[in-house]
Amino acid sequence: MLRKVITYIGYPALIAGLVLGLVGVAYAAGNIDSTYKWAWGTNVGWINFNPTHGGVTVYSDHLEGYAWAENVGWIRLGTYTGGSPHTYANTTKDNYGVNRDANGNLSGYAWGTNVGWINFHPTHGGVTIDPATGSFDGYAWAENVGWIHFKGTGAIAYNVVTEFRPPSPQPIGGVIVPVNRLGLLVPWLGLVALAAVGGVLLLRARRRSKP
Repeated sequence: MLRKVITYIGYPALIAGLVLGLVGVAYAAGNIDSTYKWAWGTNVGWINFNPTHGGVTVYSDHLEGYAWAENVGWIRLGTYTGGSPHTYANTTKDNYGVNRDANGNLSGYAWGTNVGWINFHPTHGGVTIDPATGSFDGYAWAENVGWIHFKGTGAIAYNVVTEFRPPSPQPIGGVIVPVNRLGLLVPWLGLVALAAVGGVLLLRARRRSKP
């Protein structure tokens, strides 16, 4: 009897878990290129924007996640998580982070325990993301360690590049709106999961009703 109950519950849970896992991976993983992931600071060394057990995610209006600096540890790009549209106010320690405008200009602050605040739009500097290529460029300013550079082309070339690309705009009633393909897929995945669970429950009910 116990085995039947476990099996009865297990199939729907397994199906739902697989669907949720697919959706979760899409949002949880960072989207910085696995090769082009390095920034450089003279006083901090290399900064990895796609490290193991961390990673930075670039969204259309903000950044999330953690970068790893070999000499100073973790750097957090923002306090918000979840990937929904968001703008950091940068007024308290609970709502700081890096914002991104429609042209790829970054602003706001990241934070590292050992480096303090990192300004992505300082005087005489600034960081951008090319909307076409995803390439970071420019300088951020860390209050305790100085300049952090996102693209070098000298003897040792380095760059941070996001795999994020703005979705293709689609006209609806004469208005151009961006299409979030993953957002369109998620409801269908939910329907598939519900249909699968319903099918399993119906099959179990029929088997139990047989004499």
